[in-house]
Amino acid sequence: MAVQACSTAHLSQPELRLPKTYEGLVRNSRSADQDIDRWWLLFKDPELDQIIAEALAASPDAKSAYDRMVEARATRVQTLSAYQLRGDPGASAQDQYTSESSGGLGAAEAALGGLGGGLIATPGDLQTYAAQFNITYVLDLFGRGRVARRGADADVAAQRFDYEATRATLATNVAIALFQARGDAIQLADAKETLRIAVDLAKVGRVSSARGLTATSDAARLETDLETAKAEVDRLTALAQASKRSLLTLMGHGFDPSGSIDIEAVAAAPPPLPAATPGDLLRRRPDIREAEARLRSAAANLALDRLALFPSFILAPGVELAKEAGSYSAVSTIWTAGLNASAPLLDRPRLLAVIKGTRAKGEEAVNAYEKSVQSAYRDAENGLTTVAADINRNIHLKAAADQAKFAFTAKRRGYELGLTDLTTLLEAERTWRQSQSAYTAGQTQALVDAATLFQALGGGWSPGSESPHDKAKI
Repeated sequence: MAVQACSTAHLSQPELRLPKTYEGLVRNSRSADQDIDRWWLLFKDPELDQIIAEALAASPDAKSAYDRMVEARATRVQTLSAYQLRGDPGASAQDQYTSESSGGLGAAEAALGGLGGGLIATPGDLQTYAAQFNITYVLDLFGRGRVARRGADADVAAQRFDYEATRATLATNVAIALFQARGDAIQLADAKETLRIAVDLAKVGRVSSARGLTATSDAARLETDLETAKAEVDRLTALAQASKRSLLTLMGHGFDPSGSIDIEAVAAAPPPLPAATPGDLLRRRPDIREAEARLRSAAANLALDRLALFPSFILAPGVELAKEAGSYSAVSTIWTAGLNASAPLLDRPRLLAVIKGTRAKGEEAVNAYEKSVQSAYRDAENGLTTVAADINRNIHLKAAADQAKFAFTAKRRGYELGLTDLTTLLEAERTWRQSQSAYTAGQTQALVDAATLFQALGGGWSPGSESPHDKAKI
């Protein structure tokens, strides 16, 4: 890892002991590493591709992350300007007119003035022109500027990785919202079918009870099932509406009507997952890269504070040109060359306290980096385990749905032959619908878990598109 190859300037070395393989590795993993840069393309879903593209372009979250990155780059320029040549040229011009006046003076004063006593100014015009250019330059004898550049580059890199992490999270959230909206649409369609069955069963129950063929309590139970089915349809209708609104908000179209987006009641199988190792997380996870960059920044800040104990030297050369014209004229040129030196002798206790505080912040950055690596491994391991469980679970749910459908088909044939009553037929159909609903819910959850896993493995951005500042090492 990059942080292991660079000096941490008296900070603790991060402890990274990642396993060589994952425990929950899925067997059908075969996608290439670069495939997960834009993992949503693996789903072969044009609607998903379009929605994610719109979200990445219009979402306020993505725009804010970009603005933070621009701000970090501007801050870098401001920080490094302190170690560059500084100074601004200046100029001035003045036109002065003096008139002769002796009003209010006595004869003695007038006489003294005539003798050159200076009490009366010489009349006439006087133009004064001046230009100066004074500069300052820090003599970086101890490498303060070089260390400051490292820290500034690390801050820019951290914000760049924050930008990438925000976009990766946004893409995942959009995919999850779309899959959940489709799942809600499937559940709503299944609930409507269940309601239809409940209506038919309640009707049969009422007729049977009125004719004395079944107990009144049986009819009441069927009526209860009917009201429950109606309530479930109402709940899922509201949920489907809310899912649309959430998806539109993620896309940056939060004020558009919900009817502007169509949600199909479909659930496809997730694509094969990438073959990955835990070590890939250090390179692919933008949050880990961000934590690493912040550790580099903390190390640079500590090194910079330690350099504050050394003397500083500032060159201050300058030049000034002045010209006077009028009753008399003169031209003058002034050259200056100064060297300012300072040593923090009396300020040393304060600087040592600053170093102690900065070192503590640096250790916090070390801990944050270790935590980000551990959290990333946890997310990836749990994601792989969950997806593996989804695959097995959906196999069983599909088998259950197929068996329930087979049973319903048999009951329907029996009903057509007069061997099965309507109540038994409708109960068999309800069981089949519920089994099918559970299976489609499992498919939806598998899609959600797959999208989550792609992000956990570091998908959603291209680590190869690093800027020069990202590669700065301490």
